[in-house]
Amino acid sequence: MDNLHSPDKDSKNIAAITHIAAIFFAFLAPLAVYLLKSDDVFVKETAKECLNFAITVLLVYIVLGISIIGISLMPLLWLVTVVLYVLAAKGATEGQIFRFPLTWRLLQ
Repeated sequence: MDNLHSPDKDSKNIAAITHIAAIFFAFLAPLAVYLLKSDDVFVKETAKECLNFAITVLLVYIVLGISIIGISLMPLLWLVTVVLYVLAAKGATEGQIFRFPLTWRLLQ
């Protein structure tokens, strides 16, 4: 648990890269990190939060895809998602776990 309070530089970098990779690979990047880096508490918690957000965004895209109005909102959702991932990556480099707003937290 000590690693959560004082992550080393490598942990911060991996956590930040997880968020940036999620922009391009959706839930696959945080899922891979969550499964492969379970020994690092900070990275695992960061990946879990990122994975929950990525799944939530995917579900919102599915719902938006049902209507023409929803489809027209997809670029806005993409922009908000990218901004939140960048803010999360910045927080990770500072050793903070970013809590994404309006996220369905499937993984506890």
